[in-house]
Amino acid sequence: MAFVDSIVLCLYFAAVLAVGVVAGRREKNTDDYFLGGRRQPWAVVGLSILATELSALTFVIVPGSAFAGDCGYLQLYFGAFIGRMAVVYLLLPAFYGGRVTTVYEYLGQRFGPWTRGTASLLFFGSRAIGSGLRLLAASIAVSLVFEWPLEAVIVGCAAVAVAYTAFGGIKAIVWTDALQAVVFIGGAVAVVVYLFVATPGSVGEIVRTAAAAGKFRVFNWDWHLNNDKAFIVLLVHTLFLNAAVFGTDQDLTQRMLTCRDLKRGQRSLIFSTVLGFPVVALFLLVGALLWVYCEAMPAGAPLAELSPDRVFSYFIANGLPSGWGLRGLLLAGLFAAAMSSLDSALGALSSAAVVDFYRPYVAPNRGATHYLKAGRVFTCLFGVLVAVIAILFVSETDLLWEAFEWASLIFGSLLGIFLLAVLTRNRGHDRTNPLAMLSAVGVLCAFKFMQDDETLLVAWPWWIVIGTGWTFFVGAVWATERSPSGRR
Repeated sequence: MAFVDSIVLCLYFAAVLAVGVVAGRREKNTDDYFLGGRRQPWAVVGLSILATELSALTFVIVPGSAFAGDCGYLQLYFGAFIGRMAVVYLLLPAFYGGRVTTVYEYLGQRFGPWTRGTASLLFFGSRAIGSGLRLLAASIAVSLVFEWPLEAVIVGCAAVAVAYTAFGGIKAIVWTDALQAVVFIGGAVAVVVYLFVATPGSVGEIVRTAAAAGKFRVFNWDWHLNNDKAFIVLLVHTLFLNAAVFGTDQDLTQRMLTCRDLKRGQRSLIFSTVLGFPVVALFLLVGALLWVYCEAMPAGAPLAELSPDRVFSYFIANGLPSGWGLRGLLLAGLFAAAMSSLDSALGALSSAAVVDFYRPYVAPNRGATHYLKAGRVFTCLFGVLVAVIAILFVSETDLLWEAFEWASLIFGSLLGIFLLAVLTRNRGHDRTNPLAMLSAVGVLCAFKFMQDDETLLVAWPWWIVIGTGWTFFVGAVWATERSPSGRR
């Protein structure tokens, strides 16, 4: 790597360290550590949500999906807006009304400790696996660029994220993620400009070549309900998935709860939603332009021999010019994607462990300093767990859709129980709600592990829909054992 590229990369790490240290100073209690004192700016929170939402899967793998196919990934965004508005106007008011630290506290207010504990445990499973897959995606890219052992990169990235997350808590996460969002978006813009310059032909000719090859095709109008790439299937799936991810996953919802009040929390999610679509389109454009570059330039030929997950990483390592600072910027983007994928997950897992289990059951009535230290210890422990999960999935070749499948197994049961809480007044029982949630997960696990491409019963985009309906209706069979205490 050239000297200029090294300087750019060093400046990035220095900036992240400085922002993390400054933002994370003076942590006095768990309200500071887990919620940033509830005084974080909504625009910064929105950028932070965007960074975590897009993550390493967008930076590393989405360009490969356009390179090998088309822009069908954008279909995921058409149901996203509706799902997120449900969070803005239905779930966030309940969370702010209950003044909760974790969203699972609201379930405790509404139903009781068994529902709260079960939902929190399901979150542990979904977030640990999802974060492990995102960490693996970013680590693959870093490993290819530097030719370092993949397992060593996974451990190193996890260690860096643990360091500043354990120190600064959610404030460090919010501000460093906002910086990292700017870095990897800037890197994508720089690559688009370079590819237009480096590929023979005018901008119009390059675009027409990509369009003629079907690279800009978005919609799949197949009406077969088991086609997991069809628009109608993904429309329904993303509506439910976004409501679940942004309304029941402590990783993302925690960020919104750091704002001063409900209106600012709502603005942060709307802001990230508006920015998300063009950013994903930008990364798909990178993949389409890479395909044109590969077809036109002999130097691009090796890209065609790689799996889609590794195309963009290989291009950063071997296709970008050395000495311009561009490679350094893209490497910074890779690290930004890795860190933003992991730091927020560690903070969310730690907050759920302390608030939902450790404080009420293991060490009640301790001082603020004790729980602050416990939060830092749990951050380190979850860092180890996520790194182990990433290593276990090293042989997986289709990380993008694998991540969606795993999320669909659990998020349906979480969304179902939250909808039961906010949409009904006297339905749902604390002792039977866990049965509704766990049985939904069991049914969906049977779909995942007992079917294959030849004996497909239910395509994975429908799993979250089934899980949501199953949990809601099974839970609604029983009446609430006491008057709801959670506010709506």
